Amino acid sequence: MWTRRESRPMLYRMARFVIGTALRVFFSKIDVRHGDVVPDRGPVVFVANHPNSIMDPLVLGAVTKRKVNYIAHAGLFRNPLIRWFLRGCGVIPVYRRQDDPDKMDQNVRMFEECTNALEKGETIGIFPEGTSDVVRKVKKVKTGAARIVLETEAKHDFQLGVKLIPVGLHFYSISHFRSRVLVNFGEPIELEPYFEKYRAEGFEGVKALTAEIEKRLMELTVNVRDEELDQFVYDIEQIYKDELRTIKGGGKTLLDKAYREQFVISKAIAECVQYYHDHDPQRLDEMREKVAAYKRKLKKLHLRDAMLRESVSPRDIWKQAGRAYALAILGFVPALYGIINNFIPYRIAEMCGRHFLYERTKILSALLIGGGAAFLFFYAVQTAVVTQLTTPLIGLAYLVSLPVFGFFALAYIQRLRELNKKISFSFFLFTNRPLIARMRRQRRMLIQKMNEIRDEYLKIVQNQQAAKKQPAV
Repeated sequence: MWTRRESRPMLYRMARFVIGTALRVFFSKIDVRHGDVVPDRGPVVFVANHPNSIMDPLVLGAVTKRKVNYIAHAGLFRNPLIRWFLRGCGVIPVYRRQDDPDKMDQNVRMFEECTNALEKGETIGIFPEGTSDVVRKVKKVKTGAARIVLETEAKHDFQLGVKLIPVGLHFYSISHFRSRVLVNFGEPIELEPYFEKYRAEGFEGVKALTAEIEKRLMELTVNVRDEELDQFVYDIEQIYKDELRTIKGGGKTLLDKAYREQFVISKAIAECVQYYHDHDPQRLDEMREKVAAYKRKLKKLHLRDAMLRESVSPRDIWKQAGRAYALAILGFVPALYGIINNFIPYRIAEMCGRHFLYERTKILSALLIGGGAAFLFFYAVQTAVVTQLTTPLIGLAYLVSLPVFGFFALAYIQRLRELNKKISFSFFLFTNRPLIARMRRQRRMLIQKMNEIRDEYLKIVQNQQAAKKQPAV
């Protein structure tokens, strides 16, 4: 049915190229899982969780070849220039009750624009939670996405062929340059059962599809249902994730090589913690107290858990330090060049991020937009000055050198910081051997308890999976 490719305005293509380039620089890696579920043609509605404000549509739009017409809250359209840009890129305004309750009637036009886009075989991008939040939890999903799909299909006697694709977005850090992000596409939701329910019961069909969207988003994300558990889940990740990565054998639930990536480990830990919170809260509380006591001792001794994982001797550390410092001396001059030429825009980017310290969903966006603008401006000015003083060829070489040596300087500084921590720990280890030995024993006991809970939980999961496969009597 859908043989013609969707049209892409020049403004959209330019914006996608610029944003895609910026994101490839900003993130160390953008992981995409199951991107092949997105069809090349035909109407698609993407429904995604919303952990990181403006960054979410930028990342989703960069990894799919389709032109995505996002639905965004109307507050973004107040500035005439921004409104022109967003509308030129296909962004559709929606009025939220918390922003302007007097304009809710204008959402009729929003539904019409979405229907028109789908009728032309285009795609819609919706974040149905409504607001962004860094807490790793899928909030209650609103009914707008389900309404758009079902009402549009009903208008065409349920023959339009809309694909409803859930997407899980997972940012490995909410505040660091060169971190990673995962875009986790799910299989399209089977819509036929909801067509029948919508025909028979109207809005009940919308509610049922909305519940399915929420369920599928939970499956594609790290979902800590009880927010008070989020910090505990994070603590377990920091202590235990490397132990899970090194497990050999076992079933596919946690232990397969392909399942050792950080996202899957985080998700499994969250599900395990949630299970014991629901079914054995006393045991969970005991584990929380053990972890909290271990963390208090680490803090008191100014240690990190990673230091206790390593069983190297001070002599080994000093050998590593000698080699590392030799390389550091060799890299000092190029690192200094990178620091001098990138210091001011880097500091501006940091200031932009700190401005949103209490609005954590906007930190990455501020770093990308504010930092990107600062680097572009200073690179242009610096290159113009060098070109004026020398030749265009030298100016071009200087421009190319700026990001190259900037990244080198960043890696150089991070390496020195890690090295200094190791040296400090070697001194501590040399003068406090009995104390370190006790802390390592405490850590081993903690890991042993976690192993016991893990093995028990895996058996529970495997039994549940086996019970589901048994035919009903």
